[in-house]
Amino acid sequence: MHDPVTAPEAGEDDGPQLDIKLLLKAMVVIVVLVMLVIGGILFVFREPLQEFAEVFVRELEGVGVAAGFFIPDAFTIPLPNDAFTVLGLMGGMNFWTVVMWGSIGSISGGSVGWLIGRRLSKTSWFQRIMASKGAEMTALVDKYGTVALLTAALTPLPYSIACWATGAGGMAFQKFLVISSVRVVRVALYLWLIQQGVLAVLV
Repeated sequence: MHDPVTAPEAGEDDGPQLDIKLLLKAMVVIVVLVMLVIGGILFVFREPLQEFAEVFVRELEGVGVAAGFFIPDAFTIPLPNDAFTVLGLMGGMNFWTVVMWGSIGSISGGSVGWLIGRRLSKTSWFQRIMASKGAEMTALVDKYGTVALLTAALTPLPYSIACWATGAGGMAFQKFLVISSVRVVRVALYLWLIQQGVLAVLV
């Protein structure tokens, strides 16, 4: 699959371009891969995972699900956040309760990411990280503004990096928060697809 963030064609504006069709295709591929990975793990380790999920919910409840989204969305740590919603569902939590906690964790984590960008944008540490990992996302935010953040909140574009970039770029927090609220849709959609696919068959 081609990179959904593409270089401009001759005659187009400078800077990377958003290719929504490719982003949607990438999202489908990622959902399928997530379902295959989770399905494979459940097929092999169903009983111990079921026991672990019940302990996870009993000990941490919704806070555990929220933490699974907060950490990667705030600090750009590659943590598989959808695994935490699956644990919540397998552990006996209601679907919408899981979505609520996952969304709270994601939006609050993104808000911390926005704050990191706002407060640390002038530091050499931040600039070094963004130059190596967030250059394209920064360029997209500079060019598309709210559309770039909205796209990152819903598609495979790195939402955490987008949060850092919008904070550094001066986007008002109120606007950031309104746009980031669509993370609820992303959390619910991925969990519903996993529930209707993998969990319906294997659990």
